[in-house]
Amino acid sequence: GGSQSTVAMKMNIITSIAVTVAIAAISAALYISHSDQSEKIATLSRQLSEVLERDDFDAPLSTSTLSARRAQELPSAFTYASDFGVVGDSMANDGPAIQAALDSAGMDETGGTVILPQGVFITTQPIIIPPGVTLQGQGYGSSPLAIKFDSGGSTIAYCGTDHAVKINGSSSGLRDLAVYDWPYNHGDFDGGCPDIKAAGGVLIQAEGATVESTFLQNVFIYFFVGGQALTLSAINQGGVAYSNIQNVRLRHAMTGLKLEADETSFVNTNTFVGGAISGGDFHYGLHATGPGDCNDNKFYGLGIGMYDSEVAHVYVTGSTTNVKMENIRFEAKDKDMSRPIVIIDDSSYGNVINGILGHTHIKADMNRNPGIDTMSQKSVGLDPAPLNQFWNAAFKGWDGPNRIMPGWSLQHSQAELMVFEPDLYPDHNVISIDYLNYGGAFKLMSDQTLKVEGHDFVTFGVYAKSSVPGSISAAMRYTSGSIISSAPHSGNGEWEFIGMSALYSKTAPYFYFSITGDVQLTAPTLTFGQTPATPGASLMSSSGARMSGTFTLGGAIGYPPSEDSSPYFWVLPKNEGNVFMMDMLGDPVRHIHRLNHSGADRFPKGTVITLVFEESGTRVKHSAYIKLKNNQDFVSVTQSSLTLVTKGSATWYEVSRNN
Repeated sequence: GGSQSTVAMKMNIITSIAVTVAIAAISAALYISHSDQSEKIATLSRQLSEVLERDDFDAPLSTSTLSARRAQELPSAFTYASDFGVVGDSMANDGPAIQAALDSAGMDETGGTVILPQGVFITTQPIIIPPGVTLQGQGYGSSPLAIKFDSGGSTIAYCGTDHAVKINGSSSGLRDLAVYDWPYNHGDFDGGCPDIKAAGGVLIQAEGATVESTFLQNVFIYFFVGGQALTLSAINQGGVAYSNIQNVRLRHAMTGLKLEADETSFVNTNTFVGGAISGGDFHYGLHATGPGDCNDNKFYGLGIGMYDSEVAHVYVTGSTTNVKMENIRFEAKDKDMSRPIVIIDDSSYGNVINGILGHTHIKADMNRNPGIDTMSQKSVGLDPAPLNQFWNAAFKGWDGPNRIMPGWSLQHSQAELMVFEPDLYPDHNVISIDYLNYGGAFKLMSDQTLKVEGHDFVTFGVYAKSSVPGSISAAMRYTSGSIISSAPHSGNGEWEFIGMSALYSKTAPYFYFSITGDVQLTAPTLTFGQTPATPGASLMSSSGARMSGTFTLGGAIGYPPSEDSSPYFWVLPKNEGNVFMMDMLGDPVRHIHRLNHSGADRFPKGTVITLVFEESGTRVKHSAYIKLKNNQDFVSVTQSSLTLVTKGSATWYEVSRNN
């Protein structure tokens, strides 16, 4: 039955092929010229004959047969180090054989992943991973705390003074193995391995080029007490970026992880996920240093739990160096409580560190590093108070004739300015600036010097609407003394927030908005510290508030009704201030017997206002709507005032007078 089935299967295949060839021949005959028909049909017939003469039609179509056919068609995906003579008995020098396998993979002679079998592979030379090649072992045994040479692990045991493994090209890395600074006398190495200390374990280095997308996964780097367990280094205009380091254990080393870039190079945007730095003999757990750009390197869920560290578990130095560390666990059970577990040099800023701080404390300028949020019994991070430092951010009290906006200075401009009702935020007026083809930039800025010694960062900006590209940008004096500016408005006719956040010059602070086109503005904000901008924040809200210091009230101008208005009711500008300079337009002999009578113009309950009169002769009449003390009218004299309070209705009550 099996033989008949095989024959039937072969006949079906042959029949299918023959039918296909016949159809192709007929199609060819229909679509090609007569002179070509004979040649095309002969070619198809020859192909059919070759198929029918194949010897492997006599073999059953088994799994092994199909696998063999695939093997003939596809190159091997792996390079096996055992094919190059590795032994792995902790006696033979396997370095040359491992390197030969890696070089073969790097030259595309074999698969790009080199498989290292179980064993301990002694090497007296650094193992160099070519670009695009992966060295993959069989794990590192049963213990994450020591090399136990069990459970099928693969260990590269280095005996030398260089780095054990070097990665100098992109898209290459290590997976599922251990790298060990070999401390024993064995075989050919009876003369000195215990006395030789390696410079380091794994070195990812870029010299004069960019090395990207290297990786380490499930790697144990052990006992490099004479140097760094893992190093990412860039020199001579080199760069290391986009590396991915996952579940790497660094145990017993002088430095667990070092990130370094010389002044011409960078090490940035590398990612470390999980893993741990533990054990003894450490000077540093993580050491990040410049002078080149060594920043935006991210760590997630790393445990840094050495017994102690001679300098610090984490040490960051350099004006362009920082680290981003999320959900980190810090422990140092043997560290003296007076010594910090983390040191951020004063030159470094913008560091982010959070997680569990089990022992001692963090030494850093928290105002330059507000992203340090670890909290413990020994230290805490700092978040700046998000208080708007711009006085009169609501643009109240505009004095049009004199071109004065309280709290603001509009320098070097003949532009027209108008004030409109709130648009984006309640109680925040909109100012509209008509540039009038001024021909240069003019500045809108606070009329007072804003400075807080306790903070190094400032965040400020304003909402702007404009149809003119580049009509406004925020600008400030940087800590170096130079002027820097934000991105400008796009000119799309919509509201955009124009702002920036940077270190500011404490010796000569300077913040302004540079205006070069027609624009509307509202809700400016300035906060010290590196915190998001908070435009449109509540102007004041509290219960049982108490102040120390000067409480400054907003001021506005009160104008009389027009001569032809009837009834002759006065309307003070609502939400512009509490003190009103009463401008009588040259005729002080006037009567006031109602204030803000209409419901839309009434002030909230409890509002206290003061009317200030510079000229004599104005009478405020006692009435049902202005209730004055002892029912006596108030008549102004030069530099006199009357203070009133409202219950929220159209009626005002005298608090005090000065006449």
